[in-house]
Amino acid sequence: MLNHFKKTLFLLIALVSVTFANAASHAHQNNHVNKSISITDPWIRSAPENAPALGLFLRISNHTNQEVRLISAYTKGYKRIELHRTVDSNGVMKMVKQAFMPIPAQGELHLKPGSWHIMLIGPDKVPSKGEQIMVSLEFDDGNTHMIKALVRKGKMMMKHHSMH
Repeated sequence: MLNHFKKTLFLLIALVSVTFANAASHAHQNNHVNKSISITDPWIRSAPENAPALGLFLRISNHTNQEVRLISAYTKGYKRIELHRTVDSNGVMKMVKQAFMPIPAQGELHLKPGSWHIMLIGPDKVPSKGEQIMVSLEFDDGNTHMIKALVRKGKMMMKHHSMH
């Protein structure tokens, strides 16, 4: 009986040790994973009150030695959110929905007007210039980043009017 108790106690201690080791390893991995991707300059192009969609732009840097893919984005108040890329189709520029966005190993993907971008489709209410929108980005390595995107005028949309 005592021998059985010792075996059970030993197994229990072994199980607890392995569980703690895994938890510590997982916590270390998560800290490392969070540093594997960095996001800079997230912004949303301001639009008229009746706009059917808005573009979200940013820079994603990958600090790992393998490609990481952005697979989805989420924020409240939109019917759907899609990953897009503007491509030249026989001389006509078209926005094409993408399954993912590849961020090259030790590289960067720049989401900008006329290129890769995230479409926020069917807003409940179009945000005003100066508002900040929280957006969650999900990557194929299991990593999720919460970003705060500033609504501002897009550089390509600016028109200069001269007074004569």
